[in-house]
Amino acid sequence: MAESKNVALVFGASGISGWAVTKCALSYPTPTTFDRVIGLTNKPLPLAESGLPQDPRLELHSGLNLRGTLDEVLSQLQEKVLNLEDVTHVYYLAYSNATAYSMDVMAIRDINVGMTYNAVHAVDRLCKNLKFFVLQTGTNNYGVAVFRFQEHIEINPPLREDNPRIPSPWGDEIFYYGQVDLIKEANKGKSWKWCEVRPDQIVGHVPIPTSMTYVEPLALYLMLYRYVNGAGATVVFPGPYTNYIHTYTPSSQDIIARSELYLSIEAPDQAHGEAFNTADSATPAPWTLVWPKMCAYFGLRGEGASPEDKGWKGIDKWWITHQSEYRKMCEEYGLRPREILEATWIFLAAGFSFLGRNREMSLDKIRRVGFTEEYAVAEGYSRVFERLVRESIIPSQEVWAT
Repeated sequence: MAESKNVALVFGASGISGWAVTKCALSYPTPTTFDRVIGLTNKPLPLAESGLPQDPRLELHSGLNLRGTLDEVLSQLQEKVLNLEDVTHVYYLAYSNATAYSMDVMAIRDINVGMTYNAVHAVDRLCKNLKFFVLQTGTNNYGVAVFRFQEHIEINPPLREDNPRIPSPWGDEIFYYGQVDLIKEANKGKSWKWCEVRPDQIVGHVPIPTSMTYVEPLALYLMLYRYVNGAGATVVFPGPYTNYIHTYTPSSQDIIARSELYLSIEAPDQAHGEAFNTADSATPAPWTLVWPKMCAYFGLRGEGASPEDKGWKGIDKWWITHQSEYRKMCEEYGLRPREILEATWIFLAAGFSFLGRNREMSLDKIRRVGFTEEYAVAEGYSRVFERLVRESIIPSQEVWAT
């Protein structure tokens, strides 16, 4: 009997997490685990610009609008993807921040729950050989980013998967709960399995810029700061003291991707119906440890925040006022100029301003099912920096040394 084939379908392939799953699925858990890897995006993602491997098994399809009706999503999928019935593994990593940075946080919940509903029911109907569905959520399961009601939410790290949900009304905006509930409902009586994966703050990069990133703008800032102020210059942590000292467990995009692939391929029975934290290490990595290491990569001396520091230090304004030096630097080192979107600065400033409570996660549960990969403190950042070097976005350390 011929061995059954695995086909991966990735929703949100242009985002930091979806891009990583699409890439990793071509080589992990083995180089031949998947016969096809199908990446789905809303916005165009040309293969030549995607930074993904030139692999004949890889397909990219854009123009899938999950915010439409279920019938529209069904029609779009059938038009774009051949042989959908062959899909065995689905990775849902799509996200819409259409109303982000507004007061309408409930709209974000409704949009994302609706998108997930369409994806789950579309693949349930069209993918007749579906084996496993992975939903990626995050640490807001534990209420860490419900900024309006922080005084009502108790966070006691290390955070564990069996922690109770944040009760109503404080947790009403957490759309992860709605996503999980609709998957449970859709799964009743079905043969396919599913699990939920919860990363913390995501360390990663995608070649086509996205507003939901903070590592690249930090790297560009530190690079230019070095260029303007010279080797050994002191650069102050851009956020408040509470953000500088709080503990958390950053999650690199490749660790997240590999954990999701591992659970769905290597441990599907153990993972079914369960939630799993995932991160680079169970050891907390506060900015007190990470910031000096990041700065040292660029030949700078990182200085921490002081207890008097209460907010964002406006490095976006510094970046804007030094654009002539940035252009000169790009010409001098043969770099590809990058634009940092206003929405990216807002995302960065929010992360450095509001996430100031200890929130490290326990990784005991995912370790018990056999996923043990981890990175040392700040290693995830250096891996991103090396990707930026390969893409000619920042100079190599060897260039700095000359």
